[in-house]
Amino acid sequence: MNVNAVNDSLLFAKQRLDELKRLNCGDLAGAKHENRQPLIQEFFFHLVGAVIILAQVINTKRSLGLCPAQVSVREVLRKLSNSDPIKPLLSQLYPTTLSKEHKWLALPPDPYSDEGSHFRIVVFRHWVNHCGENPFFIRRGDETQPHISLFLDPRDRNLGGSKFPAIDELEAFWNLVNDKCQRIIRNF
Repeated sequence: MNVNAVNDSLLFAKQRLDELKRLNCGDLAGAKHENRQPLIQEFFFHLVGAVIILAQVINTKRSLGLCPAQVSVREVLRKLSNSDPIKPLLSQLYPTTLSKEHKWLALPPDPYSDEGSHFRIVVFRHWVNHCGENPFFIRRGDETQPHISLFLDPRDRNLGGSKFPAIDELEAFWNLVNDKCQRIIRNF
């Protein structure tokens, strides 16, 4: 694994995002579920996948000695020294969303902050890819809010939708992950 694989995964996520933007001539809310769902699944798969691949690269670059089959973001974080400048960035990219008892942790107080966004990205990846859930909150008849947004927290749909349009938030998610991945890569 090398940084090219990280950048490829980020590129694939960006390509799926661009396809979502063009889907149904830009009317994402009116797009068929069977066209929209695979694209959002691939977006989150590749976005979080870039972080997981980055953990493999860090293992090699920092000579952490983990067998590639044992590399995970958590294991890499455990092996990195506390003084390593990439440790806090990697920790932000892959926040803990489950307790040791395997119970969901609460959404951070500000779901739109960097911390809240990274938390939501990891939750969405699980919810969309492993549970097959639809992450989109569609509003009808309310022109004061986005027509389609992401659920604030897909684990609790009673919280409703984000205050931002889905595409804008997905773009922000991509930018956030890409920026931190590139900052880590520059520290090799």
